[in-house]
Amino acid sequence: MVGMVYKSIELVGTSEENWADAVKNAYKEAKKTLRGIRNITILQSDVKVKEDEDKLVYRVRCQVNFELEK
Repeated sequence: MVGMVYKSIELVGTSEENWADAVKNAYKEAKKTLRGIRNITILQSDVKVKEDEDKLVYRVRCQVNFELEK
């Protein structure tokens, strides 16, 4: 049996609700063009402050790993 080969890309997801929604948004966009997504690793999280609008934007930089097609 031949081993699997995976590729990784980094994405930044955002949400005005919370970090979980930011990850979900990154996943929703990734699955539009990627097949075989196996896992998502959160590399960094932060909050952008939009003081003029009195809003917080939750951001996650994540690594999306997916299987290469044969």
